Amino acid sequence: MSLVSWRRGPALLRQTCAATSFRRAYATVGADRAYDLALQVLESERNAVRTQIAELERQEKDGKIGEKEQINLTKKRVELAYSDLANHAAFASGEVDLTKDVFASMHHRRWRSFLVPQLLKLEEEHRVIGDALPARIAPEVNFEVNFQNTKWLCPYGQPVPPVWTLYSPELIITTGDDKLRHFTIALVDLDRPELETQSYEEWCHWLVTDIPVQNRLVIPGGSSPLLQPASDSVQKSLAGATFVPSQPAQEPNIPGNVVFPYVPAHPPASNPRKVHRYFFAVLEQPTPSLKIDMESVKQQAIAVAEQLKKREGKKDIPMWQKSVEGEGEKKLMVRERGVLFPTTKFINQYGLELKGHGFFTAGWDIHTPAVFSRLGIHEPVYGKIGNQTPTETVRQLETATELAASLPAPLASLSTQALRSLNYAERPRVAPARLATQRGLEAEARRDKEAAAGRKKGKKEVARPPAGLKKTPRLTALGAAAMVRTKEGDIAQGYKGELVRSVKEKRYRYKNV
Repeated sequence: MSLVSWRRGPALLRQTCAATSFRRAYATVGADRAYDLALQVLESERNAVRTQIAELERQEKDGKIGEKEQINLTKKRVELAYSDLANHAAFASGEVDLTKDVFASMHHRRWRSFLVPQLLKLEEEHRVIGDALPARIAPEVNFEVNFQNTKWLCPYGQPVPPVWTLYSPELIITTGDDKLRHFTIALVDLDRPELETQSYEEWCHWLVTDIPVQNRLVIPGGSSPLLQPASDSVQKSLAGATFVPSQPAQEPNIPGNVVFPYVPAHPPASNPRKVHRYFFAVLEQPTPSLKIDMESVKQQAIAVAEQLKKREGKKDIPMWQKSVEGEGEKKLMVRERGVLFPTTKFINQYGLELKGHGFFTAGWDIHTPAVFSRLGIHEPVYGKIGNQTPTETVRQLETATELAASLPAPLASLSTQALRSLNYAERPRVAPARLATQRGLEAEARRDKEAAAGRKKGKKEVARPPAGLKKTPRLTALGAAAMVRTKEGDIAQGYKGELVRSVKEKRYRYKNV
């Protein structure tokens, strides 16, 4: 900088700062003026709406208002409340009464403009469209689902741990009109393994018909009449779970006719891992009462059972193709729930119309066996144990079962080495004693000398992290099968002979343990 410019520097700096401050102040004033003008325009429009409301209320008071004018009066009241900024702040906080027209309108706009596009996108990604829906169908009815701890995000393709679904969710159906309509709600697993066809089938977890809805209906959650009380071993197995739902004080009152009581999600262990899609369908009925011929459904289920029994009586049928059906399966009506569906067949058979839908996903985790135990049903394992001979496979399964029965800690807190031993049926090995040699002693002395020199120089020793308490990976098919065999009350306990000899075949992907 020259001498002249250096002398002028402070003056120029003061001028620049003054100009900058002026521009900022002008911008602030300009923004405030624009905001004030916007408030004036908004208030003038609100005054015009108030005038229209006053005129319609005068007609209402004089008894000269018709149905069309009454609807217009309601719309104007919603319009006036919608233009109040305080109502928007209250809605954003989440603490509002959705039975009020203005908040119901805000809620509907948010659902239509944000949640529905998100749902349709996720249904395409998870191939719900094509497997359960014939095409991309936007829902007409606002259907909300909330399990304990899911914050009303469940039906928009969210992953939900199976334990969280122990009790039925709270449901809200909003039609947006005062006409009395009747609906059927179905919850269907789209990915239940089917042993007979070695594919997947739809299986109904919950079916309620004849649900009366007039504008808005809240169905309380907490139903799970088929669950058995949790034993001490089941409660211990849930140690470490991020959340365990609490049991309601009493069974909730479900409006309508419960055809199939609620059954929680219980995806089986499989390798490769399979994430199940659980599809909600809200179906409008043509009549207030939907007549489902349950006697015919039961007869179809009996016919399927007889056919399987006849087929399984043949000597050339391997054990893994034989179905396991105990008292728990009969209580759940396992076959009946599969006979009545898939969803498209059910809709066409009874002349229903799909008005709302959603889905969530769930996969097996280390706490899922607790759901099988409380339902009192057999827990299958799908997978493959390698290419060993049947004798070697049986030996591995027996070893893994012994290891599972004597675990040093809960499954969630096992060390990496202990988990590997269970997954691959490897017993802990003691390092063999070695004979000391002159060369070995010299090498050990040299290492000690180098370590002492490093400490003298102030070199820090790097501590190695412990091998245990890392994130627990999922179990292999072998480890999962071993855990099932040691589970208290599992009907697979004590099975020997042909079932054990054919264990290798049973670990194939679609074959049952």
